[in-house]
Amino acid sequence: MELIWHGTASVEAICREGRILFDPFVPFRGSPVKTRIEDYDGFSQFFITHCHFDHVMNLPEIVKRNPEVLIHCTRAAYDQLHRKGRIPAKNLALLSFGDEHSVNGFTLRLWHGKHAVLPKADAARIAGWFRSPARRNIPRMLRGYFGWEEKDECVFYELSAEGKTVALMGSLNLREEAAYPTGADLPVLPYNGWPDNLPPARRVIERLKPKAVVLDHWDDSFPPLTTPVDLEPILRAYPGRVTPMAHNQIMLV
Repeated sequence: MELIWHGTASVEAICREGRILFDPFVPFRGSPVKTRIEDYDGFSQFFITHCHFDHVMNLPEIVKRNPEVLIHCTRAAYDQLHRKGRIPAKNLALLSFGDEHSVNGFTLRLWHGKHAVLPKADAARIAGWFRSPARRNIPRMLRGYFGWEEKDECVFYELSAEGKTVALMGSLNLREEAAYPTGADLPVLPYNGWPDNLPPARRVIERLKPKAVVLDHWDDSFPPLTTPVDLEPILRAYPGRVTPMAHNQIMLV
């Protein structure tokens, strides 16, 4: 199995029989991430972890460009994507927690995940947005923030192919009561969302007991809301065990 990170939470998984992609997103103007809408052409299967704008807002345009694509998502995302004619029902497949699916050579199992506790947008932070060189993105950022809702439907995916298993998380948090699978060859941790990402990352790693760890979602993909995440604390805490994913580079599982 191979993984390719397209920036933000967009991860492509590849095996001999095919490929699938999670959470396609096109970064805002001014981002150093250069993923384009056309980079998502040609995929037949998308899987969505949750319905925040940086995971779903580009899907209507992707479907217009690729009318046969199928988007797999839970009820909150399904309803919001279908509402107001954003995406036809024929392009949507409803998922439920506990499901198991076989798609393009992959077996996918779904657990109920949990979203990170986002930092509050206090007055100082908001003022910083308006001083940022990327302040022209603020109207689009606000439309995205208020136009899409996660509604406590964050998916934890386990995907298996070719004898390898990857745990792909929608956000850096876990539900206390859930019995998540442990011992994956590689979990993909979205290292973002908390005021301090290291403590929740520790909790996740200790609970999942993976063989190794890779990080996504740490990049500056929708400024001014985002800035590059400091990876030094987690790399220092887990030397040789944690690897940040690099944009558009193939990673073997």
